[in-house]
Amino acid sequence: MKVLIVISNAGIGGTQRVAINLASWMNQTEEHSALVVSLEDFDGNKYDTSAIPYRQIEKGTSKILGLISVIHECRPDIVLSMGVPMAVYTVPACLITHAKHIVSERNDPAHFAGKSIIRVLSRCFMKWADAYVFQTKEAQAFYGGSVAGRSAVIPNPLFSAERMPTAPYAGERKKTIVSVGRLSRQKNQRILIEAFYELQPFICDYQLIIWGEGAERERLNELISALKLQDKVSLPGSTDKVFDEIYEAGLFVLCSDFEGMPNALMEAMALGLPCISTDCPCGGPRELIRNGVNGILVPVGDKEALKTAILHLVNQPAELREEMQNMAFRIRETHSLESICQSWYKYFSEVKAL
Repeated sequence: MKVLIVISNAGIGGTQRVAINLASWMNQTEEHSALVVSLEDFDGNKYDTSAIPYRQIEKGTSKILGLISVIHECRPDIVLSMGVPMAVYTVPACLITHAKHIVSERNDPAHFAGKSIIRVLSRCFMKWADAYVFQTKEAQAFYGGSVAGRSAVIPNPLFSAERMPTAPYAGERKKTIVSVGRLSRQKNQRILIEAFYELQPFICDYQLIIWGEGAERERLNELISALKLQDKVSLPGSTDKVFDEIYEAGLFVLCSDFEGMPNALMEAMALGLPCISTDCPCGGPRELIRNGVNGILVPVGDKEALKTAILHLVNQPAELREEMQNMAFRIRETHSLESICQSWYKYFSEVKAL
């Protein structure tokens, strides 16, 4: 089985991470292999692609013609498009070369971030693919009809279990609330800061630490200053040792307005952290968290519900909090890299046989 995985670029992001890890897994044996093809260069932080077969469409070359050339050269059994917007390039290339083609939706389809013309064209083009992969059942249901009927739901894998501690933290947790993610309006760290401020009479001995970098940094700093929380809330930026930084934290909070399958939440659960997440579209947190069992779900944008959930976990008896963190820790089994990659390979085989 030979698969060609098409990504927009090799920049740091969840979609690229899935593609690179899937390619790495597939190239471990002679039974299957994968080549990752990037449609364009990226001048920001990139993943290291040196350990996998990797190709970038030459700058100035037509993306469609570049893909056609790679497909003719590699003759893959399956072309996997990691993202609906790229269907405007991958579908024509696959139709011309008669390559079997899977399009994978990697975010909430109701929140298309690109240009309107690309949204319209890509959703028209994608209907010509042979099959589809979605991260959640909600994303699958969004498209309905023939698309949903030719699709599979495959969640993100837990990428970094081998770099994590082997058990949940057993000591007394620090009085810190942590969040990890790009500083962006989508992640809505603003509501977390406001909730933390309003809870000060009850959790004045807690600190809030938000790890990540992004365009909202200045606005969030202005909010922290306006609320006089400079000694309570910190935005330390990104770190390559995030597991060490958050392992002993009191609780983890994700406040996103929408997500695909949130890797940060998965990793916090795999560390055994007590977790709170918005029940945001397109259903990723809901498929990870059984409310009240291995975490807590709150409605999107509901600050009062978020405050109630934080107070609940802060005041929860240690034995109940330990039970919740142990249940969250089981994600290491249900979403292991091996099991998720096996699901991908099984679906590749089914589509190849069509």
